[in-house]
Amino acid sequence: MKKVLHAASTCITPLGFTTAATFDAVQTGESGLRPHWFDFSDESFCTATIDEARLAAAFDNLGFPANPYSKLEKMSILAVTGALSQVDTPLTGPDTLLVYCSTKGNIGHLAGGTSAVVPPTLYLSQLARTVAQACGFANEPVVVSNACISSLQGVLIAKRLLSAGRYRHAVVVGADEVSKFTLAGFHAFNALSRQPCRPFDATREGINLGDAAVAMVLTTVPGVGSGDVEVVTGFSTNDAHHISAPSRTGEGLYQAVTKVLRQMGEGTVDFIGAHGTATRYNDEMEAQAFHRAGLHDVPLHSLKGYFGHTLGAAGILEAALGIESMRRNELIASKGYQTCGTSLPVRPIARRTRAELRHFLKTSSGFGGCNAAVLFAKAA
Repeated sequence: MKKVLHAASTCITPLGFTTAATFDAVQTGESGLRPHWFDFSDESFCTATIDEARLAAAFDNLGFPANPYSKLEKMSILAVTGALSQVDTPLTGPDTLLVYCSTKGNIGHLAGGTSAVVPPTLYLSQLARTVAQACGFANEPVVVSNACISSLQGVLIAKRLLSAGRYRHAVVVGADEVSKFTLAGFHAFNALSRQPCRPFDATREGINLGDAAVAMVLTTVPGVGSGDVEVVTGFSTNDAHHISAPSRTGEGLYQAVTKVLRQMGEGTVDFIGAHGTATRYNDEMEAQAFHRAGLHDVPLHSLKGYFGHTLGAAGILEAALGIESMRRNELIASKGYQTCGTSLPVRPIARRTRAELRHFLKTSSGFGGCNAAVLFAKAA
């Protein structure tokens, strides 16, 4: 099996349009969450949205011909071109796979529509082709839409295909945006917080939503990009507990994590990038799973207090920033956490801290009982 290396990544977020800029903003404690008003409620909700004027200006600098790209398409293309610009080797040929991951895609195109005919742009396959064609990829893209584990699942799928020798490189993209559709849905679940979310905290009230697009270049070729971090192993599971509620015992996440630990080999997990949505049941489930797996003393963070929940983009966004954390040997504080709010205690990181970091475990969980865990390590 071929070793799979992280070559580059670009994060397009409300806090920055590069991974480094986004990480620097996070490490100063900046959050993209702001109050916004929507017509389905007379109260505001905290969301982290990318300024469209700033996005348009950055996209115009790419020099694309005039085209009515959607906000999500612009975010995705910016992320891909940014990641590809960090490697010297052209990575759009037949030996490169584009994996496009999203939960809802261009769902905002439904707003105000009355026709029974579904606009082609609503199909995730068409969205992925639009991004692939704009960026010059030779291959048909693979689409992954698996609730909130979509992009971490995409990393795992790319790793398996590369390890098997099917491709030499892969570009994994995770992208989702705040929309009235998703906000109204979570509001119907009584899952939204009107204040900045507080993952794992006793006073947590629910999630916030956010915009993000992230592209990560993976390769089996040494010397392409940074190549200083390896995608060691990963697993996904489905406990099929409930369409929207997580298993109370964290069974699916526990299974995914323990499978990773069995294949980890030497070393220990230095920190965990938890899913940490700040809902009552998600954070409790994760604490249960980490305790059952023997990881309850490992430092962890949730990044939802900086970006909100970016749905299908969350896994790869948090993986990219976790890799940056490992590279810089700096733990990220779990914003919003003060007092333990789970029945079994875990160790949310209280403040930005220097530490020697070699192994990073990223986990994601989503509707339908899906879970994923991927281990990253500094390359030997």
